[in-house]
Amino acid sequence: MLLSAVCDFSFLCYLSFWCEVLEEVNITQKYLQTVGLTLEKCIVKLQGLKAFLADQRSEIVEKAICYATTTCKEMEISMERRGRVKLRKTMPGEKAKDAGLTLPEEMKRAMFECLDHFHHELEIRSQAIEKILSMFAVIKPSSLVVATEKDILNYTPKLTEIFDEFSNEDIFREIERLRRHLEAAKISVEEAKKWTALQFLEFIVKWDYCESLPNLSLCLRFFLTLCVSIASCERSFSKLKLIKNVFRSTMSETRLTNLAILSIEHEYARKIGFDEVIEGSGCESLHITSAE
Repeated sequence: MLLSAVCDFSFLCYLSFWCEVLEEVNITQKYLQTVGLTLEKCIVKLQGLKAFLADQRSEIVEKAICYATTTCKEMEISMERRGRVKLRKTMPGEKAKDAGLTLPEEMKRAMFECLDHFHHELEIRSQAIEKILSMFAVIKPSSLVVATEKDILNYTPKLTEIFDEFSNEDIFREIERLRRHLEAAKISVEEAKKWTALQFLEFIVKWDYCESLPNLSLCLRFFLTLCVSIASCERSFSKLKLIKNVFRSTMSETRLTNLAILSIEHEYARKIGFDEVIEGSGCESLHITSAE
């Protein structure tokens, strides 16, 4: 039964079709789980996936049909429809959508519909991210470096409507101040345009400009701390399950908290020697006893 289902023209078409599509989807999905991923990088990756679905639309389908046809000929698999075809009921005078189509033509139509529906759903789901990006358009590299006064004053209301602690005038003055700082640090405009929001914030912190650029640094921090995906949250719960398993069901909250901190700061914890900790705690307890 399974062999007959696999040795089928439709199955071979979809095998090649989804292998091509899901390879790109898998690469994008893994990228969206990257630690420290920002929204601007996320939207670029999603736009790349949408461009792939749009540009390679015909090539993917033709490649799938060619693969299925070649495989069927090599394995002597019939390319005719099997079994009874259940047609959709139509209204009087209406022609069925698949009427008169051969099996390869019907598969082409079905795969084109899959690609178009996938592209449409991806477009809908990326609109929320694009909306947030437009809200933070004032701190984009191009805005911070080369945007005109008119453009900046058009961008800032989108942000100040949500975060009322900022004002349009303060953000505009701080952007002008940031440009002077970049010029004084001998950082060219072309180099600064290639920076990300994180690099701008690192520049402000490195040169201790937080006091002179308080609103701008706060905007950058808000933008960088926005959650791109739920991967970070899932990692924390997965790590918690490893720490508090069935053998540690009676663990106290204090011990669980300390183990979680050690897990989070594992890079520092691995550098600590057990002998130093034991000797340090022993000296401390001895000092406390003698003081008493």
